Amino acid sequence: MHARELADVLDVPANYLSKVLHQLAVAGILESRRGRSGGFRLARPADEITLEAVVAPFEDVGRYRQCLLGKSVCSDSRPCAAHARWRPVGRLMTSFLTRTTLADVGQRPVRITGR
Repeated sequence: MHARELADVLDVPANYLSKVLHQLAVAGILESRRGRSGGFRLARPADEITLEAVVAPFEDVGRYRQCLLGKSVCSDSRPCAAHARWRPVGRLMTSFLTRTTLADVGQRPVRITGR
């Protein structure tokens, strides 16, 4: 699909989306071809591309493993004020990004009942 077509479908500015798609191509997530029959497609199968790989060109995903308050030393033995609450959240975010693939998010949502 061409960037302009995708921008129309997503209702986002075409220039912005083109820059995002270009960064994903540079990162090896997408392949791009110019011209009339060109466009963008995944560089690998969707089940081989993690969300971490998709997010990494835009955000430091390692920050979820770091101290929320930015302290250089933050551990169970020397915790910051947010350590006890942030540590499980950071681990959950890291796990989600590293274990979830594009194929996973492309599937129909699972309905959770009983809550």
